[in-house]
Amino acid sequence: MTRTWIAQRLFIPLFGVILLALLWLTILAQDRRAEALNTATFLLELTNYSRLLESHTHSIIRGLDQVVTHMKAEYEDNPTGFDLKAMVARSPILAGLSVQVGIIGSDGFLMVSTAPISGRVHLGDREHFAIHQGQDDGRLFVSKPVLGRASGKWSIQLTRRLNQPDGTFAGVMVVSLSPDYITDIYRQIDLGRDAAIVVVGRDGVQRARAAGDDRTPGQSIADTPYFAKLWDQREGIVEGAIASDGVAHIGAFRQMVDFPLAVIVSRPQITMAEVHANEHALFLATGIGGSVLLLAGSALLMMLALRQQSTEANLRQRERELIAARNDLERRNRDMEQFTEVLAHHLQEPVRLQMAFAARLQKMLDLSGNTEASKALGHVVNGATRLRALLRDVQLYLAVGMLPPAHSPADCEMALNSSLVRLNQVLAAAGAEVRRTPLPPAIIDQNRLVDIFCALVENAATHHHPDQAPLIEVSARQEDGMAIFSVSDSGPGIPEEFRERVFRVFERLNPENGKAGTGIGLPLVKKIVEAAGGRVWIESSASGGACVRFALPVRSE
Repeated sequence: MTRTWIAQRLFIPLFGVILLALLWLTILAQDRRAEALNTATFLLELTNYSRLLESHTHSIIRGLDQVVTHMKAEYEDNPTGFDLKAMVARSPILAGLSVQVGIIGSDGFLMVSTAPISGRVHLGDREHFAIHQGQDDGRLFVSKPVLGRASGKWSIQLTRRLNQPDGTFAGVMVVSLSPDYITDIYRQIDLGRDAAIVVVGRDGVQRARAAGDDRTPGQSIADTPYFAKLWDQREGIVEGAIASDGVAHIGAFRQMVDFPLAVIVSRPQITMAEVHANEHALFLATGIGGSVLLLAGSALLMMLALRQQSTEANLRQRERELIAARNDLERRNRDMEQFTEVLAHHLQEPVRLQMAFAARLQKMLDLSGNTEASKALGHVVNGATRLRALLRDVQLYLAVGMLPPAHSPADCEMALNSSLVRLNQVLAAAGAEVRRTPLPPAIIDQNRLVDIFCALVENAATHHHPDQAPLIEVSARQEDGMAIFSVSDSGPGIPEEFRERVFRVFERLNPENGKAGTGIGLPLVKKIVEAAGGRVWIESSASGGACVRFALPVRSE
């Protein structure tokens, strides 16, 4: 196993781990971003509600304070002629808001009230009476929720000090406001379950409260850790137990201008977590799904890589086997060709001696009277002549594979002329007639083209009808970038089923007919033509003989 392959195998899981890490880093970053956005939206919603409710509550108290201030001025101007019930009836603000409007005298007893009074009602022990009796700060006092002794209902006392013309204490002007009126608007705001809205004073006592179904005012939050923060800044965010059940809340608060009050709008902290829970689950599911896909993809890639490794190893082994087999085959072919060539070369000498001494015996011995001896010696000479031709053709056949490819066109006319000169005696002995047409050039070795024409013309001159002289026609044409040459004869022809066999080495159709031939001529033609990038085949000629055609390229590749 190479280092490169080891690196590739390590790269796949490492790349998968990197992608997995990037996936989870991205998901965690997006999850935190979504959580921060949801938290900001959650707190902004609480802040907007605190501003809305602070403005609403402030407008109520401010409107009532204006009425109280007006009635205070009227009373101080004309205490004996002051008609409380008439003034209340004329005020649209007081109608439906207050539980009771009254005046407490300097002795602490309720002097007059819009509510029915049974006997004398002493209110001198009330906080608001004591505050105004002790000093005149000129400000509206907002009391803690108290149970009215005259009305019998819970209310918030909005009071101002009444003065004598000399500035001494004359009593208290009181407007009793129902806490439910402040919290009525809260019913129209859906903040979800367990939300709480409170109006709290600087003393820590809640003036109005709406926490689910709990609307009981008067609870104190003065001992909560965040209470001091309510008065350090105009508005902000606080955390802690705001509801009476002790559940941790997160809320937005806002102080009221001109009044020692603050409005807090809160929701349970778990609610804020629930807001992001669905998105968090979605991010988690996405991460798990992406991780499964990445792991599956990495496993698949690893499996494919292992399969590729096995396939490549098998291919390399097969390649080595094929290379070894090819090298062995090439070596065997070289050895065989070398052996055959050497054998053919070395056999030339004994064959030449056989021919020479056979001819010498014919001269030395007078065998004219011995027909059998003369005939036997003639067989020896003919056999040696045929063997010498066979050895020459074998050498020529083996030499074809060693020639370099031709890149320049051969002069086909000159090649045919050379072959006819070489076959002059054969043609003359057979009485053959050669007809020819102009031949185009073709890309082939000039000498090998001469060998082709020699083999084909010699075959045509040798195989002919006994009772007529052979007629040989040589022609050519160009077609699709190839020069197609034809050599036809007037002989008996070649049956179609034998037209492939004649291109085999030493294959002869009629070896017993006594005609000369080595069985290498047509195989030699086929080998030369195919080595030059062409092909060769046999058809019937117009006269019924054989027509050998071969195609050669006219341009070098």
